[in-house]
Amino acid sequence: MKKGLIVFLAVMMMASVCFAQQATPPAAEQSQAQPAKPVQKAVNQTKEFLGKVASVTIAEPAKGIARGSITVVDDMGNTANFTITSATKVFDTTLNALTLNQLKEGEKVKVKHMKTNGGSEEAKAISVM
Repeated sequence: MKKGLIVFLAVMMMASVCFAQQATPPAAEQSQAQPAKPVQKAVNQTKEFLGKVASVTIAEPAKGIARGSITVVDDMGNTANFTITSATKVFDTTLNALTLNQLKEGEKVKVKHMKTNGGSEEAKAISVM
């Protein structure tokens, strides 16, 4: 009985040491702690631009035109130029795929675009309205 009590107390003493937690960090650790960095807003957010097609440039590497572009003018007269990549989707009102050659000057379009790391606006999708 005495042995059981001594073993029990020994186990309890070890358990209390194992589960003990330090409430506050030591002064040396506190001075080295740095404040958390503020969370930055997402840089690449998709936006939309509605307007009429002013011009379309098709990429022609043989002629030195590496990337295509589209210029769109909204109802207020604001002009926006978008870079077109191979990943840009172009489709009509019935969601049929189109090529850039099929876009006509003056057609009303909605351009979903994103700002690239280089600062240019890249068209992700162009839909004819």
